[in-house]
Amino acid sequence: MKKFKVLLAVPLVAGVLYGCNKDEVKDVPEKAPVETSTKQEENKHAAESALFNFTEFSLDVDYSATESYDVDYDNERSGMEAELEDNRNNEKLYGDEAFTKLEPLFKQLTFDSATPNDEVIDQVISVFKIADDFQSIEIEVKFADGTKKEYERIK
Repeated sequence: MKKFKVLLAVPLVAGVLYGCNKDEVKDVPEKAPVETSTKQEENKHAAESALFNFTEFSLDVDYSATESYDVDYDNERSGMEAELEDNRNNEKLYGDEAFTKLEPLFKQLTFDSATPNDEVIDQVISVFKIADDFQSIEIEVKFADGTKKEYERIK
């Protein structure tokens, strides 16, 4: 019987620890679009009143095998997460700290799902001040209307 209790306790503890995520944003802006699995009309309404044009944003810039710049942002019903890692400047930010730095950058991004790929990449490079010596840049975006897009440029 004791083993049975231990077996039940292990998944419970693992679930609690999984929920304690360090990149969760606590101070979520009121108008930040939230990923939903509801009807397209509701997604369209969310997109019209959204703080950003997207609910998910991922940026991966590789300068070399050891130097990169990574941004991950995700806003779902269960909460918002943000992370920024810049190996060149030895900067790693998570949660509210990352979102505070990313929010003004995100507000400058004006592209939507219909914007041409090269224009999206050029805008991200400009807004995030990506150095010209990058080897590759990958961007993944889930827009507030539910559309998912991937962008890539390799030098």
